[in-house]
Amino acid sequence: MKIQKILKFGGSSVGSPKAIKKVSEIIKKSSRKQGVALVVSAFQGVTDQLINCARLAAKNDKRLPEEIKMLKDRHIKAINLLVKIKKERRKAVECAENLFRELESALEKISQEKNISNINLDQVASFGERLSAYIVAASMRNAYFADAREFIKTDNNFVSAVVDFKKTNRKIQNYFRNKRGIPVVTGFLGSTAKGETTTLGRGGSDYTASILGAALNVEVIEIWTDVDGVMSADPRLVKAAQVLPSISYEEAIELAYFGAKVIHPATMLPAIKKKIPILIKNTFHPASPGTVISSESENSRLVKGVTAIDDIALVIIGGVSLAGIPGSAARVFGATASKGVNVILISQSSSEHTICFGIKQAESKAALKALEREFRREIKSGRVSVSSVSDQAIVAMVGDGMRGVPGIAGKLFRVLGDAKINVSAIAQGGSERNISFVVDSPNKVKALNLVHEEFFVGGSKNIFIVGTGNIGGTLLNQIKALKNDRLRVRGIINDKKMLIAEEGVGLNSWERKLEKGADQDFSAWLEWAESLNVANKVFVDCTASEAVAKKYIEIAKSGFNIVTPNKKFNVLSMKEYRDLREVMSAVNKKFLYETNVGAGLPVISTLQDLLKSGDRITKIEGVFSGTLSYLFNSYDGTKPFSKVVAEAKAFGYTEPDPREDLNGQDVGRKLLVLAREIGLELEMKDVKIENLVPKALQWIKASGDFLKRLKEFDADFKKLLERARKQNKVLRYVAKLEKGKASASLQAVSWDNPLASTRGADNIFAIYTKRYNERPLVVQGPGAGAEVTAGGVLVDILKI
Repeated sequence: MKIQKILKFGGSSVGSPKAIKKVSEIIKKSSRKQGVALVVSAFQGVTDQLINCARLAAKNDKRLPEEIKMLKDRHIKAINLLVKIKKERRKAVECAENLFRELESALEKISQEKNISNINLDQVASFGERLSAYIVAASMRNAYFADAREFIKTDNNFVSAVVDFKKTNRKIQNYFRNKRGIPVVTGFLGSTAKGETTTLGRGGSDYTASILGAALNVEVIEIWTDVDGVMSADPRLVKAAQVLPSISYEEAIELAYFGAKVIHPATMLPAIKKKIPILIKNTFHPASPGTVISSESENSRLVKGVTAIDDIALVIIGGVSLAGIPGSAARVFGATASKGVNVILISQSSSEHTICFGIKQAESKAALKALEREFRREIKSGRVSVSSVSDQAIVAMVGDGMRGVPGIAGKLFRVLGDAKINVSAIAQGGSERNISFVVDSPNKVKALNLVHEEFFVGGSKNIFIVGTGNIGGTLLNQIKALKNDRLRVRGIINDKKMLIAEEGVGLNSWERKLEKGADQDFSAWLEWAESLNVANKVFVDCTASEAVAKKYIEIAKSGFNIVTPNKKFNVLSMKEYRDLREVMSAVNKKFLYETNVGAGLPVISTLQDLLKSGDRITKIEGVFSGTLSYLFNSYDGTKPFSKVVAEAKAFGYTEPDPREDLNGQDVGRKLLVLAREIGLELEMKDVKIENLVPKALQWIKASGDFLKRLKEFDADFKKLLERARKQNKVLRYVAKLEKGKASASLQAVSWDNPLASTRGADNIFAIYTKRYNERPLVVQGPGAGAEVTAGGVLVDILKI
């Protein structure tokens, strides 16, 4: 049967026997009505392991045999699980063992030479695809192994070989002319005229699929990966990112160039020349329609995607010697090119007085030296200056629909200006499908979200805020400072007054307006909010009230999203905890509470993302209280513990009654929130909490009396400190979640423990998982404070 479709499966798609079974199901369905060919990458992580083996061999490292054994065991295990017929299984194992003997010979050669040449590196790297393709072919009926080295011919530029298309196209057509069955082709590989193994560089397996598809003139090339398609933005940075149903080749190239997770531009070229559509699909969600990349795409949206490149330096060269002088730009870019510097973005003033360009930060020193050498006379005379700005990011907005539409740039820079994001440089291609701009790196995520919201998502968020204390008041001021038209505060209420406004509350003087508002009546206020005929309602609870928290289910049923730093709901009974989530799911609304733990730190979202990706949390430990962190970071024995506590209270680091911090209950609540987040059905009574308030002082009524009496126990705390120091350890109030149990207690921790690294009022969370099993994923930073907590609440609102 004539091959009409190429399906390429990346490393994650063939990363396990379970994944390969999914590949088989997809191929079985695809091959019913048309001829297909597969292109496969190495099993996930194998190419890196092979390159590491080459490095170990060059150093005669004793760990090499164990590395080879791990690789071999993984592939043999896959054969045993996937190949059902005993005879075929034996044959597949024998073939794999032969390949590993060949690999060992290649590594032995490197070991003898004590050097890794590119030709040897390509030879070693090739075994990943050769093993993968053979195993996938052996696991399927009516499939055969096809070694791309037999028909993809390249030059001898090892590691990044250039394809000889004339020879390759002829050989591909001859190779597949009379073949029967489904070929499983090794991606990434080619060979020279002498038969030496080469690799095709970045995106090599995608390139193989494109080369095959163009040579065989197929109807479509499908790239199967672990995402649902090309996204409108990086979903790790822009939570509202969506899968694009279709984009043009040009849009794909622009997005890929500026860092989007699309196939590498060079790999598409053979398909583009033949105008063959490329379909991006998800192996693990095959029902998703994916993204079609073709010569045309629907233009219902002005903007298709927003993406960014990090670690950019902006180089600025200017002066009177550049203005109006022919050849100035050629000198600038000739000098940088001579040092191999890749220029990503160029912006030049119309007066030609200044040229600025963006490059990778790692190349900035070389670029500056080259320019200083080229313009040394002009610099010496003061007619030219050369400088650079580091820690920049390039953000690009891409879409064919922008062409010929006035006002796009104006809207873009208004959004950025309102958010007080400074733009260092601007560039727009002549095609008008790309507007790029440079911002300070700390503003990158903010810019991405604002641009995506403005041009892609649209629609207002209608906000109703309960509580105007430290966090609620700061949040209102942050929303005011953001000047985002789509964030409309329509109602505010505190324990005395309430304010409602159908057109939105003007935030310039919200405090005065609230003082003049109606007397507080929460039920009436909520009833009005429920009746307001607007979409996308966001109920923001900035109180610490359990009474308000207990109304969440009723509020959710009324169609509100809920955002809150108030952890009281998440520590109610498991029944109420589950009920709210069921209601939220039923009404398709969001309950976001990132600031329940760690203030503005991304702790909960990190756990959620780990779990969504299939990871398993094995342990969480950390310092969850900013107050207790401050106390034990400050307590060094030079002052009595009671004085450290008294000073912390004076600085505002503790509750009005410091016992509310010292009793550990707040840490316990945070522990319970995280425990439930990872699927443990615990209640507050299940959390073991060490109370640092001496028993004799727990029932004293007045806070002042407690502080006076605390002096009686200074010696006890001094003993704990001295004991820790003798062990070369430090005191930390440690919260721990492991093996289904939650506890919080004062502990002495060694200096090599991440928990010892806290400073000031830092929170720290060390997250151990199946993947992060030896070294934890650590989240550290300010875990308290109105600004960071309100900022975290605002981020949650923006996610809605």
